[in-house]
Amino acid sequence: MWQRIEEKKMADLKVPRLNKCIFSGRIGNDVELKYTPKGTPVVRFVVACDRRYKDETEQWQTATSWIDCVAWRKWAEFIANQTHKGSAVIVEGRIETRNWTDQNNQNRKTTEVIVDVLHSLEWKPREEGVTPPNEEVPLPAEETLHHNTTTDDVPF
Repeated sequence: MWQRIEEKKMADLKVPRLNKCIFSGRIGNDVELKYTPKGTPVVRFVVACDRRYKDETEQWQTATSWIDCVAWRKWAEFIANQTHKGSAVIVEGRIETRNWTDQNNQNRKTTEVIVDVLHSLEWKPREEGVTPPNEEVPLPAEETLHHNTTTDDVPF
C-alpha cells in the first residue's frame, strides 16, 4: 500500500522546466554572419572550454571541450561585429538538439547552445552606437531629471 502512495507522489512531482547553461572560453573559428532565406541574421561558432585535472600519475592535464553555439538576430550581428577567432567570451544560453537528413539521405543529429547573452571579455573602446542587444540604455544625467517628488510623497 505504501509503495502505491509513494509512486503516486513521485508521479505528481512538479519538476521545474530549466534549460540554462553558462560557460566561458575562446571562440575557436572565424565568425561569419549569414542570413536565412527570410533575412534573419544568424551566426554559428564554437567555443573552446578548457578543464584542468590531475591524471592517474598526479600530473596536471588539460581537456578541451568544443561547444557549438548559434546566435540569432541582434546577438548574431553583435557577435559578428565585435568578436573574432580567439576572443575570450562568457556565453549564456540554452541547449537544443535538432535532427535533419543530409545530402546523402543520412539522418543526422546535433546538439548546440542557442545564445541568449554573450559577454566579451576583451576590452575595446566602444564604437558610437554599438551596444550589446540586451544592454540597458543609460539613464540621463542627474541634472537633466525633473524631480517633482517631495518627502511627503514617500509612503513611510
